[in-house]
Amino acid sequence: MKRLILPLAIVAVAAVATAAGDEAAVRATLLRAFPNSSTLGISKTPIPGVFEAAIDGRIVYVTGDGRYLLGGPIFDVNADQNLTDIRLEQINMIPFRSLPFEWAFKRVKGTGARKIAIFEGPDCTYCRALEHTLKGVDNLTVYVFLFPIEQIHPGAAAKSVAVWCAKDQLKAWDETTQIGTTPPGAATCDNPLNKIAEFAKKHRITGTPTTILEDGRRLVGAVPLTELEAQLQRASKR
Repeated sequence: MKRLILPLAIVAVAAVATAAGDEAAVRATLLRAFPNSSTLGISKTPIPGVFEAAIDGRIVYVTGDGRYLLGGPIFDVNADQNLTDIRLEQINMIPFRSLPFEWAFKRVKGTGARKIAIFEGPDCTYCRALEHTLKGVDNLTVYVFLFPIEQIHPGAAAKSVAVWCAKDQLKAWDETTQIGTTPPGAATCDNPLNKIAEFAKKHRITGTPTTILEDGRRLVGAVPLTELEAQLQRASKR
């Protein structure tokens, strides 16, 4: 028995050492390829000798020897699954209850039982399209986080501040996005726009509209009504 245990122990130690060596090689490759990025995690994939790395909200793959860097996606043909998309959903999730709702204003439709949060700006064309789509969705609470991207829409930040400072934020938001008018009244007040921008940067929210579902998953862009309803139903089951 002692003769059997010793070789098994040696194999186990060798396997651990090999795994550690592979991860070190993978990490070294990632540091060379992405010197200004932070690696969120390295893990094995179902493919022998290939590792997955989560970097800045995206997925890349590296061979165990660190020589080859691969771009996804990886498909499991038998299971008919895009493994890369599944992992991206997981690493980009934001727990809904962790959202800073005090920095948002909300619209309640019907019972408001279903909930989403949207990061959007007043001059964003796709945000307007999504707002139009939301008119066809009932029993929904929508939290709006003002996230103007000034580099793309100059002047959007000032409009967002005006919306936040308006007496009726929802009315001001609707008029700004649907008609294009800037709310009258106070142009400045204490507002959370800088805090929202910092939160967005921390969670790798880079475009508008970005919708956070109640199960933590995110949707990017002006999602069509049928897809939005399907995603809301999926989120409610979790």
